[in-house]
Amino acid sequence: MANESTLQVSFRVRDVVEIALGACILAFPTATTEEVWNLGAELSLSRAMLFLIASVFFLAVLIYGMHGHKPGDRNVFLQRVLATYGVTFLIGAALLFGVDRLELFTDPLTGLKRAILVAFPASFAATAVDSFGSAGSKE
Repeated sequence: MANESTLQVSFRVRDVVEIALGACILAFPTATTEEVWNLGAELSLSRAMLFLIASVFFLAVLIYGMHGHKPGDRNVFLQRVLATYGVTFLIGAALLFGVDRLELFTDPLTGLKRAILVAFPASFAATAVDSFGSAGSKE
């Protein structure tokens, strides 16, 4: 049987929920560690941006490998990559806010760097959970 794994034509609310749940799997333990808080405070913005770029790049590779790709699916592919990172980033930021480490009003740059660090591993868990849900809904 040939591999018929192709990217879904639509991006549903169910997919966003799966991404959010998957993000929580690694975002919660990552957001509650002092190492991430300290690294976010000490890391330069350019290094944090490298984490963001690496996250989006590896997400694209992972989503491409898990879901497949057709030439006409480019918009759905980009939408899935950006939505996955965006939802994961927001989940990470919300968790950091919940443990009073987002520093949104006192030091927003540090909060941004911390959220980027939390989103790095959490985005991969989000993609994995989304792929399990997508595989189950193909039947």
